[in-house]
Amino acid sequence: MITLDRRQFLSALSCSLGVYAAVQTPSTGACWLDLCSPFFITDADSGIESQLVLTSDTFAGIRGHEDAHNSTDYEIHLYDAAGKPGGNPALRINVPAMRTTVISARELIGDRKTFFGGARIRLRPQGRERMHASDLFSSAFLRWRSASTFDNVHANPDPLQWQNTESYFYSMPFPPLSDYRCLFSLFNPNAEPSAGEIVMFDPHGKRMLALPYKLAPHASLLLDLNAGRLTDAQPWTGEKDGAARISSAGLIAAINERGTAKSFGYLMIRKPDQSRVSVEHPIHQGVVQSKTSTPAFDAAGQFKARNVLYTPLAFHRKRIGELTFESRFLFGAGSPIEPVQWFYPFAVDGEGRAVWSGMEDKKLAECLPRQTERGVIKLGTGESCALDFDRLSLEAGFSGGLGVAVSPDTSHTMLKIEVRIPEWNAFAWTHFRPGLRSARAYQKPAQRGGLATDYIVSGARLKKRRDSVQLDELIAVINIDDQGLEGRPVLELFGQKGFIRRLPLGAIAPFACRHLRLSDLVADEADYGMMTMRLVDEKATLLMSTVHLDYERRDLALDHGSDRFSTYIDYGCE
Repeated sequence: MITLDRRQFLSALSCSLGVYAAVQTPSTGACWLDLCSPFFITDADSGIESQLVLTSDTFAGIRGHEDAHNSTDYEIHLYDAAGKPGGNPALRINVPAMRTTVISARELIGDRKTFFGGARIRLRPQGRERMHASDLFSSAFLRWRSASTFDNVHANPDPLQWQNTESYFYSMPFPPLSDYRCLFSLFNPNAEPSAGEIVMFDPHGKRMLALPYKLAPHASLLLDLNAGRLTDAQPWTGEKDGAARISSAGLIAAINERGTAKSFGYLMIRKPDQSRVSVEHPIHQGVVQSKTSTPAFDAAGQFKARNVLYTPLAFHRKRIGELTFESRFLFGAGSPIEPVQWFYPFAVDGEGRAVWSGMEDKKLAECLPRQTERGVIKLGTGESCALDFDRLSLEAGFSGGLGVAVSPDTSHTMLKIEVRIPEWNAFAWTHFRPGLRSARAYQKPAQRGGLATDYIVSGARLKKRRDSVQLDELIAVINIDDQGLEGRPVLELFGQKGFIRRLPLGAIAPFACRHLRLSDLVADEADYGMMTMRLVDEKATLLMSTVHLDYERRDLALDHGSDRFSTYIDYGCE
């Protein structure tokens, strides 16, 4: 195992972690803001059900959720694949602050036995202090379940300020299609049509497929990545699987025509012989690109990072209880703002030590001979690659965090994580978290109450008896603060009736990443149902992600977590 001096290692990144954007003062009036969920499906015959989970997580101050006057109004509009309103009229509901509320498919589709389409969700906070939604990434989640599997992902933010007809490169990397069946669902939540092209690239940026698309207002489509065609196949069970003609990994992009509305999508990922499904989403990037690249290395050969992105979900054959956890990572360049996108990965353990570095591991270049330079991954437009510790020098038994220094800056959503549990033959996907530069900006609004960390995870459950655990959470926390501050975070649990309890997580050293089971933190028996978890720390900046564990289904799902103010300064109520 390679052990590096933490301070020397981080200083060598040559990365300025100061806030890079001025913080806008939000408007004081309440307003409606939009979200969308591109893949709402239910099938009574197959036992597949969709649910919406509403968190109502907008309130001012550290304990504003205790004020009975704080709540959120939600409107839920459902549309079938053709863009027609589905089932019952739009559902309108008021949810008190931090009272996790689950809306079943039956409440939305009425008497229909089957449904496929998309959902448009509108929300408006109500409270003593008038403010818009504090974070659109954690306000609503879409959840799917059947007898054998479950998964969840957040709704996509689409406030008015982001609803424009510029051209976007909406992309994400996807895993090897020799190992997975993948279907891409694209949904147009707008009242205007969306048109463009869906392109699939191989890992080296070569076009494997290009299909034009046209979506009427509120309509959806399904693309079978393996077959390379649009389809009406059942994306959950794969009952209509056709012959696969594409077996490569790569990157998918939906590029809308300038002057037409942008659309939103989810990628459904499953094994060919299983009904287990995991869902992940792309990210919109502008298509404008600089013609020149900024040098990635200084005169001394040090990598000149522009930002550092993180995930606390890094495992290499790590045994936790009766289960083994493994991680694999996908990096995609998408449409970088310069011709070349650089990724410098490094791993930190539970004590904050940098125990692995791409620059120090010769096996990285052996795995990616055409995509590395000086131990740093180098990708162009449409290119992608995989980072698999089974092929690298990190010792087995590792659990911690993976940091990726980048140049130029890029979206954390272009970096994906797969977590696998071999004993269950189960897997799940999610993506990285923004770095410290973004976190410093999130900390500025006065409505935050001065907290350095205010992080949300939803869809959590705990069902524990004296001699068994049926539902559990593996909580992953990483301290990314650059001031050498020890974190002492507290985890708050909220259910249907609001606040449940607070759990201190102990000390977390600078740059350390710890993994804790909720069943170990709660000593007594518990059956909490659907929960929202909130991580708070007054001094240190931490990130939280979670592995949802279902011992009855023998399946897992991931929630990357979101700062409760991560979109607050991006829009107002104008």
